[in-house]
Amino acid sequence: MAEPAATTFEVNPQDLINKLAQLEARTKALTTPKGSFADIAKDIADAKSLVASGRPADALGIYTKAAVAVDRAEKSLGAEPLAWQLLWVELVYLLLLVSVGYLTIRYPDYWLWAGLIGLNARAAWFGALGGVTIGLYGVYSHIAAKDFDVSFRLWYICKPIMGAIFGWFVVLVYYVGLVSVQGSSTDVKSPQLPYAIAFLAGFSERFTIKIIDRLMTVLTAGDDKKKGGKGEDKDSNTPPNF
Repeated sequence: MAEPAATTFEVNPQDLINKLAQLEARTKALTTPKGSFADIAKDIADAKSLVASGRPADALGIYTKAAVAVDRAEKSLGAEPLAWQLLWVELVYLLLLVSVGYLTIRYPDYWLWAGLIGLNARAAWFGALGGVTIGLYGVYSHIAAKDFDVSFRLWYICKPIMGAIFGWFVVLVYYVGLVSVQGSSTDVKSPQLPYAIAFLAGFSERFTIKIIDRLMTVLTAGDDKKKGGKGEDKDSNTPPNF
């Protein structure tokens, strides 16, 4: 059987040089007001060197990488006003959380929340705090890296709320796990441990998904044994269904 022909194409060195010159001008326009883009500048210089040495095909790959980085940086810089708005949203969330925490500690018997501030409420509070923390860190880190994506704006707005739900749920799962293991008591040695877990659940979606995955594994263990007893094939590499 004949081998399929390799796909080949020719790169016009002069066109590539022109494109590199345009990309270099865009990079300089970014660098002047907004800081250093040394990695992109290095890629452009490397691509020029490859073209000069008669390797335009290799230079094209580096040019494509640099062009993607410049496009991303331009979009990120254009979205900075939105990023600042989201930063203020996260700070308002933080102020509200701190205010609620202070008021409930300072006035624990106030009628509006008297009797409601227990483990579940505290877990939700710490989960929301974790959501605010990752929101603040996300705005800062992506603006610093010049790769802020406006399509995630809803994530920044909803993350503290989802963090509160995740924090409450994961602590609930945690305590259910302790009951099933110990059989009689939900007491733990460190009272701060549930709140640390709630904070992590609000901070990291991957952490919460892992907890849900483990819970579903426990809940479906009996069904898996029944299927195994009937001679059905079981694939341990099959991802869980959420």
